[in-house]
Amino acid sequence: MVERGAKRRNPSHPAVHAVKFRLFKTHLCFFTVRLFLISLLPAVLAPILDAGAQEKSFLWRAEAGQATVYLLGSIHMLRREDMALKQVIDQTFNKAKRLVFEIDLLSETAEKSQKLILQKGLNSDGKLLAQKVSRETFESARLWASELGIDIQTLAPLKPWLAGLTLTVLQLQKLGFDANAGVDRQLARRAQAANKPVSGLESLESQFDLFDRLSPELQEMMLRYSMREMEKVQKMLETLVRAWRDGDVGTAEKLFLGSLSEYPQIREVLLDQRNRNWLAHIEKFLHHHDDTLVVVGAAHLVGENGIIELLRARGYKVEQM
Repeated sequence: MVERGAKRRNPSHPAVHAVKFRLFKTHLCFFTVRLFLISLLPAVLAPILDAGAQEKSFLWRAEAGQATVYLLGSIHMLRREDMALKQVIDQTFNKAKRLVFEIDLLSETAEKSQKLILQKGLNSDGKLLAQKVSRETFESARLWASELGIDIQTLAPLKPWLAGLTLTVLQLQKLGFDANAGVDRQLARRAQAANKPVSGLESLESQFDLFDRLSPELQEMMLRYSMREMEKVQKMLETLVRAWRDGDVGTAEKLFLGSLSEYPQIREVLLDQRNRNWLAHIEKFLHHHDDTLVVVGAAHLVGENGIIELLRARGYKVEQM
């Protein structure tokens, strides 16, 4: 109410206009601040809202009854700067009562590996590498070896599959990758220090037998495949390690399996057949009372013939962590 006798101020009076202008500026200021804060919301909230949905690892959990089997995809050789494992992997290691690798990394020694190389990796018929592969393949191998500073004659006694693996490992070492920095060897050392039982899904000898039983044609094909992959290895490995660390299954599957699409026989022997063989062992762990951490090459976990899909096809609930 207006007090009796008080004079009403003319709406057109300059003082009224000044008050209205100040109020307008105040509202405009608040409105501008609100717009600014609203514009910031997506950037501020996205990391919070998406953290649980997007943060993934190359780690899965399979459950059956009381037992849980954790399946971790390994990169067998890593650079020292990439060694650090995610917290969820450390936590899973701590929960697991036993660890299972492709082979028992604690009992399969370097001495045994050297013995098997002599038995299964060298040509026992007296022929040399140049006589086991085409001239084109041999010349490519010679050039690749030369780039690595190796005389091809050093590889002459080797079977083609072992020559390919040897050149691959040397190339990776040249790029700074080290088997001792690999995920599986890291965890094997930690398991030994923590007195956790360690075992393998297959033996070292059975791995050598896989290669040794390849036909001469497939052995040469494997050497050619190795050389082809090494042409793009540095860029591919950087992308691969990033995909593995981010739990990016789609990208990893393309990198692991895309290059093998032209070599279905090699994929069958090196991946698919072994996945089927390992499935029975993993199912046994699912019916134990203790939790088990299974660590295998990441390529074994992806694709329609990978262990994850094989377990799902058997009715097990498998979730990525």
